[in-house]
Parts: sequence; structure tokens; C-alpha cells
Amino acid sequence: MKRVAYFWVAMFGLTAVATAGDTTETTAQANFVKPDSWEAFVAYHEEGGDFGSWVAKGKTIALWEGVPAGVDYTLTFTISLANEGRAMLQVHHMATSTGEVLSTGTILRYWDEKSQSVLSSHSGFDTGQLYTGHSELVGIDARTQTTKWKYTETSRGKTADYFLTVERKGPNKRSEVHQLASGGEPLNLEVVRQMAPQAAPRPPADPGLGRRTLQRLRGLLRRLR
Repeated sequence: MKRVAYFWVAMFGLTAVATAGDTTETTAQANFVKPDSWEAFVAYHEEGGDFGSWVAKGKTIALWEGVPAGVDYTLTFTISLANEGRAMLQVHHMATSTGEVLSTGTILRYWDEKSQSVLSSHSGFDTGQLYTGHSELVGIDARTQTTKWKYTETSRGKTADYFLTVERKGPNKRSEVHQLASGGEPLNLEVVRQMAPQAAPRPPADPGLGRRTLQRLRGLLRRLR
């Protein structure tokens, strides 16, 4: 999804890139660099624990053409490898408390040899109408653990450019900032890992049951002799 977490990917085997200006202090001081291979990109996601399921809650703003402002929502998404590890897939679902779907869609990422960069295709539905888009990894600042993407979206006949920055706040928490490239009010998200439900604990085994079973087996063996 255009608005899901794109996590930091980081420190070695990277090539420097120039970055556009940003309104946040963190990204203004950041030194973004790109991974030098798809393997490096995947490895940092794995080492950073970025794969799995995530969730965020908040109120929409006037940012996305197909999503109305002022609506409370819950966003869930998953990140996983696809195509035998040659691509990365992100699937999202954004809905209101009553179950109305605000946005649902996917991102497919891959390594483009020509540009030596991670490129992505985006598609889905915002309130029932198709949107499409594409994004490119601007780079990762290993010091601040911040990732930056540039995203272009077409929805309802209009096209807009965005920047997305994602900062690590721990193994199970991310801070996201979505903003038009031209500026304006940003959408700030707190994203947390969606923990898998734990199974109910099993009652302890009866130690006497094992002893009784063993005694029966011994008696059976004696009768067979």
C-alpha cells in the first residue's frame, strides 16, 4: 500500500544518492543511501524484523484523492517475500470501525538492474475506485534508522507525488510520515507489530496416568511370557 510501512534497510554495500528537501528535522539532517543489491535490501529487512503483520490506528486527513478526511480507521498490513525471494509483497487493508473499506491494495517491489534501485508498483481500491502508482527507494539513513521513498499515485483522474519516511522506534514500533512532495499537512502514523494470538495453556499432565499405563504394559508382558 502506498501508505504502509517501508522499513529501514541499511548500513553496508550502499551507494549515496541525492535527496529532495523534507519538512521534518529528522529527514532534513538525514544522509540517505541506497543498497547496492537486491540481496542487501532483503537482508536488512530480515535483520531488522520487518517481515510480518503490522497495525496502525488514526484519523484520515485530506491527503489521498480517494480517501475522505476526518474518518477514524484501522490499518493492517503484511510484508513478505514473493516469487522465490525475487520480489517483496505488501498487502494492506484500511477500514472504519463499522467495517467500511477505505483502502485495500498491494505493493510489489523488485530490483531494477538498469537504475540499480528498488522500484515498486502499487494498485488497489480507495473507497471502491481503482488507484495505481509507482515508487522508488530514495535511500536509508542508517544512523537515524530512517527510510525514505518517493511515490507517485493516480486516482480518480488526478496524479500527485508524495514522500514517505519511516523511522524505527524499536523492534515492534515504527513512526511513519506521509506528505505531498509539494508540502502541506503530513499524515503521521504510529505503527506497531501485530502480535500473533497465543494458544491457551494446556493443563499439566497427570503423573499418575503415566505410571498406571506403564504398570498395565508390564502386566500384559508378564501374561504373554
